[in-house]
Amino acid sequence: MIRLYSDDFGYSAKTDKGIIRLIRGGKLFGASVLSTMASSQSLAKLSLILNRKNGFILGLHLNLIEGKPARPYKKIKSLVDKKGHFLPLLFFSLKLLLGKINKVHVRSEIESQLTKLLKSGLSVKMLDSHQHTHAFSPVAEVVVDLSRKYNIPYIRSFGTIKTYSLKARLTYAILKALAFLSYFVTYKKIGMPASWEVNQEFDWTVMSWEGDSFDASTINNSRSAFVIHPYLPYDTNRSYLKYIK
Repeated sequence: MIRLYSDDFGYSAKTDKGIIRLIRGGKLFGASVLSTMASSQSLAKLSLILNRKNGFILGLHLNLIEGKPARPYKKIKSLVDKKGHFLPLLFFSLKLLLGKINKVHVRSEIESQLTKLLKSGLSVKMLDSHQHTHAFSPVAEVVVDLSRKYNIPYIRSFGTIKTYSLKARLTYAILKALAFLSYFVTYKKIGMPASWEVNQEFDWTVMSWEGDSFDASTINNSRSAFVIHPYLPYDTNRSYLKYIK
């Protein structure tokens, strides 16, 4: 049995129902919540299920690139457009690499998203991000700081990602190059964002990066954890499906 971790709880009512069904059936060891998108009804159901699950890793899937923010948009202007919506990933990335993203705004928004989950009675044990934005500075450093402030034991570390296909290796290489640039732009020195330096007990594999030929069941590594997006179309490789039926 491989170890599966679901992203994107909160994306839609259909997705939420499916993920709750997987949690109830013991198919997942963890899941992350888009608190900016999750309904109060979905959060209440999730909280009820997790009250009966010991050792489950619940995460905040922090979101800076889709939909509306948790904070009033006038307080985080560097993250939003004129209508108060988050900038799409491409524009967010360009603005970040130009040094136009305010670290104070990032911290304020992420902390508000985290607070929403905590006020819903959920115990947050993981920090990760929608479209991997915590791979970049200054988001990475904010995430590490907040993990310490709130005693959150896990961060999805980009330094422990394992890739098994050419597509995944190319994606990872591009992400790493952009992360390096973001650190240089933010701090004017050579290095990598904090989320690449964190030591964690998991080797993460992102199934949406892997090519069709990869079979997750061939990996025999006690540290392996596979990030999946069940009931959403993002996973190029779906070799994990046999484990969630």
